[in-house]
Amino acid sequence: LFERVTRMATRLLASPLGRLAARRVTARAASASAPPAETRDSGDSEKFIKRYPLVARGSGVQCVMKARNVHDIRTDVPKAMGGTDEAPQPVELLLAALVGCEQATAAYVARHMSPRFRLKYVHFSVVGERDDRGATALPVHDPAPCAARLKRVTGEAVVHVRGPAETQARVDELARIVKSRCPVADTLNAAGTELDVRWRCAEE
Repeated sequence: LFERVTRMATRLLASPLGRLAARRVTARAASASAPPAETRDSGDSEKFIKRYPLVARGSGVQCVMKARNVHDIRTDVPKAMGGTDEAPQPVELLLAALVGCEQATAAYVARHMSPRFRLKYVHFSVVGERDDRGATALPVHDPAPCAARLKRVTGEAVVHVRGPAETQARVDELARIVKSRCPVADTLNAAGTELDVRWRCAEE
């Protein structure tokens, strides 16, 4: 009986239908065992890695930084929090990084859209929100009652163009690509921050 079953299975696998089934099973097995696309390494991805060197020295609630050994950056906090309010708060710089990165990304994306998007500039107005208990709840040795991260960024981005006005559909396309390509926006999204910034055409 065993030999009969073996011969039948051999004949089935040798048939066109059997070979097709075998290929499908092999493909499914390979797909199941393959790592996610974001973890696969083509072997030369290192050459695409961009690094951002920064050195800093902090004292109290203030910090002085130097980016690429060229640009000075400072942070402080309001007087009510023990600072001198002589520089932006770190979270304000995070928001600045977001809109600055989106502007740079928008300029790049606009040049490569087809047809080209005639971007002049974007006027951003945003507000970041977080629950302060995530950072300041006492005692500090106990788990905070909520996350310290930014919960939400709201606002608008008003798009100004050169020449004839662009349609809202084209602005929506620009915004969609920017939000997926901007490194800072992508980082905040991955952290769970809701980015609720509406992009619209300027009324010119």
